[in-house]
Amino acid sequence: MSTKPLPIIGYPHLALAAQEDGALFARTTEGLRMTGFKIHPDHVVPPESFDGRQIITAITAAFQKARNR
Repeated sequence: MSTKPLPIIGYPHLALAAQEDGALFARTTEGLRMTGFKIHPDHVVPPESFDGRQIITAITAAFQKARNR
Protein backbone atom coordinates (compact mmCIF):
# COMPACT_ATOMS: atom_id res chain seq x y z
CA MET A 1 0.00 0.00 0.00
CA SER A 2 1.52 3.30 -1.05
CA THR A 3 0.64 6.47 0.77
CA LYS A 4 0.11 9.86 -0.79
CA PRO A 5 3.08 12.11 -0.04
CA LEU A 6 2.27 14.70 2.61
CA PRO A 7 3.97 18.02 1.89
CA ILE A 8 5.59 19.77 4.82
CA ILE A 9 4.21 23.29 5.08
CA GLY A 10 6.90 25.92 4.57
CA TYR A 11 9.28 23.41 2.97
CA PRO A 12 7.98 22.60 -0.52
CA HIS A 13 11.01 20.41 -1.28
CA LEU A 14 10.15 18.06 1.62
CA ALA A 15 7.33 15.53 1.82
CA LEU A 16 6.57 12.61 4.07
CA ALA A 17 5.65 9.37 2.31
CA ALA A 18 5.81 5.60 2.66
CA GLN A 19 6.12 3.02 -0.04
CA GLU A 20 4.34 -0.24 0.86
CA ASP A 21 4.41 -0.04 4.65
CA GLY A 22 1.39 1.71 6.09
CA ALA A 23 2.18 0.55 9.62
CA LEU A 24 5.67 2.08 9.48
CA PHE A 25 4.19 5.30 8.10
CA ALA A 26 1.62 5.41 10.94
CA ARG A 27 4.31 4.87 13.59
CA THR A 28 6.51 7.54 11.99
CA THR A 29 3.70 10.11 11.93
CA GLU A 30 2.84 9.26 15.54
CA GLY A 31 6.46 9.93 16.50
CA LEU A 32 6.31 13.26 14.72
CA ARG A 33 3.09 14.16 16.57
CA MET A 34 4.89 13.49 19.84
CA THR A 35 7.61 15.92 18.72
CA GLY A 36 5.07 18.67 18.08
CA PHE A 37 4.24 18.21 14.40
CA LYS A 38 0.61 18.47 13.33
CA ILE A 39 -0.34 15.74 10.88
CA HIS A 40 -3.29 16.54 8.62
CA PRO A 41 -4.74 14.29 5.89
CA ASP A 42 -3.10 16.36 3.15
CA HIS A 43 -0.08 18.05 4.78
CA VAL A 44 2.26 18.19 7.77
CA VAL A 45 2.83 21.32 9.88
CA PRO A 46 6.15 21.41 11.73
CA PRO A 47 6.54 23.23 15.04
CA GLU A 48 6.96 26.97 14.41
CA SER A 49 10.36 27.09 16.10
CA PHE A 50 11.87 24.36 13.88
CA ASP A 51 14.19 25.18 11.02
CA GLY A 52 14.92 22.88 8.07
CA ARG A 53 17.68 21.00 9.84
CA GLN A 54 15.52 20.34 12.90
CA ILE A 55 12.67 19.11 10.70
CA ILE A 56 14.92 16.65 8.87
CA THR A 57 16.43 15.49 12.17
CA ALA A 58 12.97 14.94 13.68
CA ILE A 59 11.74 13.00 10.64
CA THR A 60 14.86 10.84 10.65
CA ALA A 61 14.56 10.11 14.38
CA ALA A 62 10.83 9.31 14.12
CA PHE A 63 11.46 6.97 11.18
CA GLN A 64 14.32 5.17 12.92
CA LYS A 65 12.32 4.73 16.10
CA ALA A 66 9.31 3.47 14.12
CA ARG A 67 11.45 1.04 12.15
CA ASN A 68 13.07 -0.42 15.25
CA ARG A 69 9.82 -1.17 17.07
